[in-house]
Amino acid sequence: MMKLKAALLLLPLLLQAVTLKQIEAMPKSYAKDFYIWRFLDQNITAKEADKAFYQVKSVNWKILKRFAKKTEQPGFEEAVKCYFLKAKDLPAKSAECTAIALTPYKFTRLPGIKKYEVLKQLSNFPKESRWAQIMAQQEPFFELVKSDKEIFFKIFNNCGSLWRKEYLNHPLPPRLIKELSGEREFDQTIKLIVTDKKLKTLQYSLLGIDASKLSHRSTFFLAMNAIAHKREKLATEYLKLAYKKAYYRFDKDKTLFWLAQLHPEREYLKKLSKSFDLNIYSLYACEKIGCNTPRISSPVFKKSGNDYNVSDPFAWLKVLREIRGKKSEELIDYAKRFASNETLGHYCFIMERASKYRTHYFPMPYKDAYSSLSVDEKALLLALARQESRFIPSSISTSYALGMMQIMPFLVKALAKERGEPLNLDTMFIPEKNIDYSLTHLKYLKKFLYHPLFIAYAYNGGIGFTKRLLTKREMFEKGPYEPWLSMELVHYDESRRYGKKVLANYLVYRKLLKEPISVESAVKRLTQPESTDRFRK
Repeated sequence: MMKLKAALLLLPLLLQAVTLKQIEAMPKSYAKDFYIWRFLDQNITAKEADKAFYQVKSVNWKILKRFAKKTEQPGFEEAVKCYFLKAKDLPAKSAECTAIALTPYKFTRLPGIKKYEVLKQLSNFPKESRWAQIMAQQEPFFELVKSDKEIFFKIFNNCGSLWRKEYLNHPLPPRLIKELSGEREFDQTIKLIVTDKKLKTLQYSLLGIDASKLSHRSTFFLAMNAIAHKREKLATEYLKLAYKKAYYRFDKDKTLFWLAQLHPEREYLKKLSKSFDLNIYSLYACEKIGCNTPRISSPVFKKSGNDYNVSDPFAWLKVLREIRGKKSEELIDYAKRFASNETLGHYCFIMERASKYRTHYFPMPYKDAYSSLSVDEKALLLALARQESRFIPSSISTSYALGMMQIMPFLVKALAKERGEPLNLDTMFIPEKNIDYSLTHLKYLKKFLYHPLFIAYAYNGGIGFTKRLLTKREMFEKGPYEPWLSMELVHYDESRRYGKKVLANYLVYRKLLKEPISVESAVKRLTQPESTDRFRK
């Protein structure tokens, strides 16, 4: 395996300072966007900033903020500054700036006198003025349900949980539900209602609504809502419909699991156990029935040394382009070039695609970087890495999370300071260094969280998000269908799915490392605060 000292020799090939010439030579990609983002933070001219910015593949606020400070385009910097104004800074000096800055959530944070000052400023901005006037009412709900669909979604989906509970927790009229059901934004409305236990009245108004026009996700949430309110027969109807609507095998397995919970006497669990997908639900079914899990492979190579540069993001992009559209036989042949210790993750990524995701690869590359860890610690690290990047050291996400463990630049900066090291984002593409930084971060998370699911939530959504989840939202407490029901009601979509996938990975790695634990025991522990987290003691 490539040692850290050897890997450091790659640094001259990497980009600590980024030049416009280098950017112009890069293929359009999220990786290129990352380097443009870095370039915009350097000492460059407005002309250079403009040239770089107009090569961006996907514009986001990270890039816009940096570009606004460099460009001389009229009004651009001011508009971005206005957008990021906080509630305490409103009303702004100009009505235009207030209109740009204002959101329903910021409006809820304004004291009464400032609300009226803002409304006065918005007199020439009818679109913003309409929804702000509704929110300024003493009983905004009754005005809201009479408004048009655009305003309803603008307010309801963006006002924040506290304001929603205080002012909007009333039954939704059936007429309005029918009108909203055909709209894409209603997906978010349903999610917000069902995942907040404090919105009981709103939840009751969703019981029994027609789900024929709704997505799989919304239909499934309606089923969870029915279960939470002890309406099992209704939940069954929603789950059967959700199964028909589901496209991904993971989502089909999820509905089968819940049908099996409601009807253990039927064949749902047996059907689930035959799934080709490996997930927390299929693992549970196999455990209960005593069948074999979906095919798992954890290859090991004796061969070391490969001329492929694992730390080059553009080398990986080239691989992704080359394997696109290839048939299984071609992919198997292509994967052979990565059959070495250093590129074990790349090999498994390609082979899993060659199997059409019927064989599930659980490699353990770069073992020297975590050889001193306990089996439990190794299983967690590997579970996170598999979900984050499939063990590709040069991965860059759309939000610029870096390397095998997908560490965000702001966290790299904080960890470098904590470790007394100079900040160098390029070192995050060196797998051993990336793992080392992630272990520092995991050490911090483990001070507060002791269960792999909760650690996964924190790794993905942040420690603050996880603390609020456990202390403010009445989650993972003992009760019917718990803690499975809480796992479905995590309100942050990405973390909800991420946590379940990491937990499944963790259980597989525990088995591969010869210290298996059951799905049932791992999940059951989630309602025991003394053994899962420090926040609920």
